Amino acid sequence: MKTVRNILERKNSEVATVPVGTTIRQAAKVMAEIGIGSVLITDDRGLKGIFTERDVMKRVVAEGLDPDTTLVDDVMSTDIMTCSPDDTIEEVSRFITTARKRHIPVTEKGKLVGICTSGDIMASVLEDRTIQVEHLKSYIQGDIST
Repeated sequence: MKTVRNILERKNSEVATVPVGTTIRQAAKVMAEIGIGSVLITDDRGLKGIFTERDVMKRVVAEGLDPDTTLVDDVMSTDIMTCSPDDTIEEVSRFITTARKRHIPVTEKGKLVGICTSGDIMASVLEDRTIQVEHLKSYIQGDIST
């Protein structure tokens, strides 16, 4: 059974973080430069929150806040649930669906080791389904012995 660790092994291991006190514009620039949809907000004690593209739209633009003076601390999501590298894809998929989250920080022994996204989950499931279909085709066509 695939785990989050399998996803992390295929991704860039670097996790995009910005420190508390970062402005919205600075955080948005980091996201744009790397081409990602979220950054994790940290301080010297660890993970404090997450700031996403959705937060930009709902909590900054829609509220008319100035991205040059508003800090991520003021608009980040702090109700963060994390997962472990050993959690199964199915477990994290259920969590993403139930909690309506798209970005799940991955921690191991209290240390941030990655981020798992809904896109990562979908790609993993699609890959598994594609492999299953190919195996079934081969079986039906007689290419695989039983």
